[in-house]
Formats: sequence, structure tokens, C-alpha cells
Amino acid sequence: MTGNPSSTLERDLDDIKLQVKRELASIRDLMDSVGYRTRTPTWKAPYHIHRLRRSLRLHYLALRIRAANNPSSNMMELYWDLPE
Repeated sequence: MTGNPSSTLERDLDDIKLQVKRELASIRDLMDSVGYRTRTPTWKAPYHIHRLRRSLRLHYLALRIRAANNPSSNMMELYWDLPE
């Protein structure tokens, strides 16, 4: 690929942001369907949905913070170590 690597990275980050927004919207719909926002004593929504939503929100906020700041050399050294 002969394109600019920074533009490719920006495109990838934009795709990730869009995917996270879609995931949050689907989780919000799921939570509304099980009555998460209603204050009834019969509420039975699983707690892991709440945890998933919170973790996705944290990841999205981290992406926004990284997008707002110029990446430093220390930030460039961070990477995910994926198991094989």
C-alpha cells in the first residue's frame, strides 16, 4: 500500500470509533428491552450487560483521549500482546 500510514491509522481509528458507537447503541437497546432504566422491583437484567456497556464506554473514551492528543513516543511503544 502506497498511502500515508497516518491516514490509514486515522481511518482505522474512525472505524473503531464507529463500531464502538454501534455496539453501545445495541447494548442500550438491549438494556431498554429488559427494563434497565425502569425502577421496578422486578428488574432482572443481567449485571454483565452493565459491565460490558461500562467497559465499552471506557474504551471509547480512551480512544477519544488518544485522538485528542498527539501520540508521544511512549504511546507509540504500547501494543497489545495477543495470545497465539
